[in-house]
Amino acid sequence: MKKWIYIIGGVLFGVLLTYFIMKQFQTENSTNESHVIAYEIQKLNKLIVAEQMFSDVYSHKSSRSLPGLSDYFSFDKKVILLVNAKVQAIYDMKKLEVEVDSADKIIHINKVPPVEIQIYPDVQFYDLEQSRFNSFEKDELNSIKDRAIQHIEKTIDKPKLEREAHAQLIENLGEIYRVAKVYNWKIEDNTPYAKELDLKFN
Repeated sequence: MKKWIYIIGGVLFGVLLTYFIMKQFQTENSTNESHVIAYEIQKLNKLIVAEQMFSDVYSHKSSRSLPGLSDYFSFDKKVILLVNAKVQAIYDMKKLEVEVDSADKIIHINKVPPVEIQIYPDVQFYDLEQSRFNSFEKDELNSIKDRAIQHIEKTIDKPKLEREAHAQLIENLGEIYRVAKVYNWKIEDNTPYAKELDLKFN
């Protein structure tokens, strides 16, 4: 009788020991997966950028003359500006809101920041001519500089930049979907990009 008690006790002990060992490895595996997913999300903190360069030559000219004598002589002044602009469409992924539920193996994507168009103009005065009786004032030159920047801003194809940035955003967010698929995690995407990402990466 005691022999059977020892056998049954040994079996029960073995089952319990196996259970606790498997439980321990399961928790460790889940933890490792969480670290991998958190790392992939952390990589997205880099800015996603679509960038274009624009160049323009902007000229301004004005004249001053005495009433009725403009056909005979005038005091002219002109300025030519070289305008270069770097334009970026950016998603600041530091504002990405993602929660990792390691217990239930769910990744919650709650918010993706809106695209930002940032313009970095560089204006240089290429040529400036003026007379003693008709010279440029500092405020006038600043006003001309502002108009030159506004002029080049009108030439920027913002919709195209936004499309390029959107395509890059989908690729970067797709990394989360790829990792989740490898480790059999579930994604709950509460952003407007959910359907597009699901079709592309699931």
